[in-house]
Amino acid sequence: MAFFDTLLSLLKGKKKASAERLSENAFIPSGGGVSTTPKILLTPIAGDKGGVVTKRLGALMTEVPGVEVFQVKTILKVPDAIEDPLARLAMAADEGRAWMHEQGADVLIWGSVAKETGSLSLRVLPAPGSGTDQSKATGLGETLDIPSDFSDELNPLIAAVVIGTFGPTFKGERARLGEALGGYMEAIAPMVESLPGGLLDAQELSVLNSIGNVYVAYSHLGGGPKQLGLAVKAYQQAERRVSKEVKPLAWASIQDHLAAVLQARGQVKKDPKIIRQAAMVYSTIASALKPAIFPHEWGAAQANLGRTLYILSGLEAKPEYLKPAGDAYEKALTVCNQSANPGRWAEVTNQYGVVLLAFGEESGGEPVLQQAVSKFREALKLHKRDRTPILWAQTANNLGAACFALAKRNSQNSLLREASDCFEGATEIYRQHGIAKQAEVIGKNLHRVQRLLMTRGG
Repeated sequence: MAFFDTLLSLLKGKKKASAERLSENAFIPSGGGVSTTPKILLTPIAGDKGGVVTKRLGALMTEVPGVEVFQVKTILKVPDAIEDPLARLAMAADEGRAWMHEQGADVLIWGSVAKETGSLSLRVLPAPGSGTDQSKATGLGETLDIPSDFSDELNPLIAAVVIGTFGPTFKGERARLGEALGGYMEAIAPMVESLPGGLLDAQELSVLNSIGNVYVAYSHLGGGPKQLGLAVKAYQQAERRVSKEVKPLAWASIQDHLAAVLQARGQVKKDPKIIRQAAMVYSTIASALKPAIFPHEWGAAQANLGRTLYILSGLEAKPEYLKPAGDAYEKALTVCNQSANPGRWAEVTNQYGVVLLAFGEESGGEPVLQQAVSKFREALKLHKRDRTPILWAQTANNLGAACFALAKRNSQNSLLREASDCFEGATEIYRQHGIAKQAEVIGKNLHRVQRLLMTRGG
């Protein structure tokens, strides 16, 4: 907690980042009360001499239809004092999310130019989405590695990566985003077979992975399930360019994307066979990587395996999948450092709690439900309401459900009161953010808790 507390104290001491509008005022439909216009926040790119890359990105983003673009003056830097590279990125991303919350932005664009190679690592960080499944989020967003003097041929891909990163979880109207992304996809599609010139090997892999990811995003923004098949083709092209023995991390990343597509296709088709294939791929990744050498990637594979088994349990109505799902999350947490990467730790802990809650309700076992309550409480300490309100609401809702389930078995009114507080807070956040359907569902659960509390005289 010392790491996280230090970060919070630093953030609290900073003034609100000022942002300059780069785009014209976008048209906002009347009515509703919640803006449906996405807000893109751009930071200066670190190592960008003369701000050339930043200016190009700003100009490119203002050409994206139906969005508002703002730029902050401060560079989002990766702290040098932290040794673990992933923890360093996580700390920077955590600060970036605080900037987005301050500015009401939906996505943050940041990155750096390497002095040695001139390679641009472009990072796109989304705000936490309204959906309850944040399992694929690493907390670091999307990364595209390309030359800093990238050709105009890559412009559609950059724009598509930005839309694809935040579009599927955007809390407003997504139709215009889907239309814009569809236009960019027409320009991107030929790259799967013929990549632009001047790319390093690692950049080619990054481009192909990003194309696959954009296809997946487009499937959620109007493109339909057929886009998942096109995503597989892009990932397979990347797979042909990398060896598990020579570049295990690159290989694992591609396999992870392929498994994610299999899982998505299985859920769309409600086909447990396809989801079992995804589980097998995640298991293969975990078996191929040594946790002592690649702890983050191994842990991610275990967490993804846990999530896939949880989905499989629901699809096949087989609670026997829940125990191995929980075991996978246990393994993931052995390599997830709470101090170094608090956001990721809280995310995995919250997901583990979901599995425990389902397992406890199926088995009727109070000890398992008590463990679920404990996990959600731990995660809620790090998912702060004032900094990541949607993540806080998701976790609070989970805690409320676990407390309610446990209170029905042990008659503790204190658990019902805790559940009531959690549901009230989560409902308030969802209403504030215009997520009416989720607020309505939680509101019904709140009434159930309050009725039971009244019957018990609590």
